[in-house]
Amino acid sequence: MSQSVDDPPIEEAGDKAAAGSAEAEQPPQPRQDKEDKPLSEEDALRALHRKGESEDEAERAEAARAAAIAASVMERLNADPFGMRIGTVALFNDAVSFGGGMNFGDGARRTGQPTARISERRIARWTVGHLPLPRFDEALRILVERRLLILALPPGGRKATGVNLLVKAVRGQGVAGQMDGEQVTGGQEAGGGCHEVLDASVLRDGQWRPPERDSGYLLVLDDTTPGLTPHLIDEQWIDDLTACLNEHGSYLVVLTGPPRGALMEAERSGQVLTTLGGLDLVRLIERRVHDREPTPEESADLRLRLIEAGALELLREDTRPRTALHLATVIRERADLAARVKELRDPTGRVHDWFSRHRTPEAMCFALAAAALEDATYLTVSDAAAQLYELLTPAAEAPPDLRFRERIGSDHPWIDVSVEPGGTPGDVAPRVRYLNPLVRQAVLGYAWTYLDGQRSAFLDWIRLLVAHPDIGVRARASVAAGVIAWSDYDHALHRFLRPWARHGSVVVRQSAATALDVVGGHPDLAEAVWLLLEAWVAEQDTAAQRRQGLTAAAVLGGGLGAAQPRRAVKALHVLLDGDDWGTLLPAGLALFRLMERGRVAEVLAALVEWSAPRDGSPMVTKALAAFVYLAAQPAIQPSVRTSAQSATQPSAQRAGEADGRSRFSSMPLLLAGAEEHRSQLIELWARALDRRPAQQPALETLRAYLDVHAERDGTAYRNVRDIVLAVAARSGRHRERLQYHLDDWARAAGRRGHPAARLLAELGRSSYANGRT
Repeated sequence: MSQSVDDPPIEEAGDKAAAGSAEAEQPPQPRQDKEDKPLSEEDALRALHRKGESEDEAERAEAARAAAIAASVMERLNADPFGMRIGTVALFNDAVSFGGGMNFGDGARRTGQPTARISERRIARWTVGHLPLPRFDEALRILVERRLLILALPPGGRKATGVNLLVKAVRGQGVAGQMDGEQVTGGQEAGGGCHEVLDASVLRDGQWRPPERDSGYLLVLDDTTPGLTPHLIDEQWIDDLTACLNEHGSYLVVLTGPPRGALMEAERSGQVLTTLGGLDLVRLIERRVHDREPTPEESADLRLRLIEAGALELLREDTRPRTALHLATVIRERADLAARVKELRDPTGRVHDWFSRHRTPEAMCFALAAAALEDATYLTVSDAAAQLYELLTPAAEAPPDLRFRERIGSDHPWIDVSVEPGGTPGDVAPRVRYLNPLVRQAVLGYAWTYLDGQRSAFLDWIRLLVAHPDIGVRARASVAAGVIAWSDYDHALHRFLRPWARHGSVVVRQSAATALDVVGGHPDLAEAVWLLLEAWVAEQDTAAQRRQGLTAAAVLGGGLGAAQPRRAVKALHVLLDGDDWGTLLPAGLALFRLMERGRVAEVLAALVEWSAPRDGSPMVTKALAAFVYLAAQPAIQPSVRTSAQSATQPSAQRAGEADGRSRFSSMPLLLAGAEEHRSQLIELWARALDRRPAQQPALETLRAYLDVHAERDGTAYRNVRDIVLAVAARSGRHRERLQYHLDDWARAAGRRGHPAARLLAELGRSSYANGRT
């Protein structure tokens, strides 16, 4: 049976002032970071009301930024057919292998000798159809004249360039004998042929006698090469080795990454080249497909085929010549190019290959930091990488000499560090991104699944990032946590998702919510996450269970809830229907985030249903309080008002991340969309205005509609007018109450043209006065 409410339509001015004074004297309520006891009704309603006035903007901004970053990641993965299936292919299947015939193979095996001859068969593999880089002639001239050449270049075509330089130098073709497109075909070798140096220690002191005169030698040198490291190469070493090579009539090409240490100073010798120019991969494919220079028509046809198959996107993400050569082979063999491109874009094989060759903590830390914080600024990523390095390595007295920027070209050719064109004003810091958006997932999955001895340190590092002062770092790290949970959901749930969800800190719980939203975005895991959330909202016996319920509410307001809004509001009803009033604000925030994602109709329908008894029961009070809270909230971004899909637009990410400044000056979402949801809003406004404790904040919200929005926007005024006139036409004391408050607000404004005065006049003239709608 409906319960009557003592609601005098006219209040004494003194009573209102006293009430306002008492409210003003209430101390601000602390955030519930470590609240172990359920909130009372009074405290919960006060927190909800104060949130709408002060703290809500910052918390909503944080949640919106985290949601925008997560939505952007999910959009990129969902847009690609392999986005959710990385790692499901056979890792060492030839279909995804980037090795095989594209390297020296057994020519690099240890033979017990310091050098090994490169066979004619392998030489032909590297030289037939070779497309010289722009500065190839310059490099060849240096090698012919000085006998020693150091190519300090990132991986990708270095070996092919080195072999071709040696072959031309040894066979006396030199610069004058080289024509663009000229191929080296086998035949009788001049001199002693070409060799690979297997034991770099023989070159350590710069005093070396080549085993065979008139020969060419190739040394691939990196930080893990035993006997000699690049930073030991200085000008004296170059001079000494040059003299030895001249004495024995031989040539040496040293391949190493971008210069470090003494090699940076040695660049002045003129025998160190740090760039040979960019390689046109499409032209390389053309040359390999046709074995000659193609005609313009052939070039146009081939480019169109590459575009249609998505090959140009693959070549943008993977700039290694071996990938272009592989595509050329597919075309020559008339295989399915599009299917092969899709297979090659799965980065699983490449990630495994990379980790097998890069074991140093310095290289791994930057790769993992880039994956965890992709699209963050370089300094943010490098600081996180240094933090992980400290967790993975023994403590040292002096800070480690980490120079990630110098090693990006050699260690991380798949990473781009650049300023984004057309970014927001003042955003001039370079950002870190993987060229292939799928690599991020593969790197995180590999690290979590295969680096067994480092998993605990990796988790400690992620846990530090999710509590970082920078909101962007926290959000990206939370997304990364969700991505690694795809590898083994049950393990991740017990290892970190549930502990974070039970944490006493709101910040950590929000990170857990973001991670779970990402996990739920995986089609194979969505149902498991739903069952988990539905269990959490029903468990409210202990403090840890109550915190889990609050975390569940945050997830339900995200992309997972927006995908199944009726299921989400049903779970939120279970959460609200408990004895703890502390669930009111988290549920209200979740409902509003669902509305921002375009689920207004479902949220309003739920509130109408929950408040249908129209009595003084806790659920009715909570439903109406939540409605008033929602009615006052403006949309953070106009782009998220109308559809769930718009929340995933890249522009939304930029808008949410730009600088943290408030963007809450727009019209309240429910006021802007009142025409579309008119009947539900009229019903809820009537119930809220008719019943305490929702009545007073409802009146304050209605006054703000008139004072702030209807004053400057004709649509806002019409929407408020339609709601007020419809409510006033209902039976009971609605009309009398509204007339009193409209008159009070008009008098306070002091002018006849104020929206409250105009609406009061319309109410007096309206046929609604006779009860007709």
